[in-house]
Amino acid sequence: MVLQVLAIVVLGLICGSELNVAAFAHPTLNRQPLDVHIPVRASFARLFGKVMPLWMAASTLLNLLLLLPFEHLGVLAGHLAAVAFAIQVAAILFSLVGPVPINNRTKLWTPTNLPSNWRALERSWDLYHWIRTSALIVAFALLVVSALR
Repeated sequence: MVLQVLAIVVLGLICGSELNVAAFAHPTLNRQPLDVHIPVRASFARLFGKVMPLWMAASTLLNLLLLLPFEHLGVLAGHLAAVAFAIQVAAILFSLVGPVPINNRTKLWTPTNLPSNWRALERSWDLYHWIRTSALIVAFALLVVSALR
């Protein structure tokens, strides 16, 4: 039970952080002048580029640990936890091909060295982020239902 609670709390915190970025932080930044918008977005890209890989990997590992002693979970709970784990793995793989390459470019931006397609890159990153966030929220919900079973 402790492992389930820990897995839920860690994934729930990720979902909250990701939803905050998608729904509040980036839309607010997008309304700021470039001399504010770009340094803050680059700073977030640097920070989250360091933190999120570890956080997402730890969360996924916790979910995997839930699945290892599979006998303690009922059939439905085990299936729900397995689907949540699969979604988390898919979110990590999706991140590696979608938002991470953009993030790696964004963290180097300054208001004076923006690429010509910087707005398109930001829109792409934001879309990818919403997709990943939505998937992680579904995984979180499945993990909660799994624990309640």
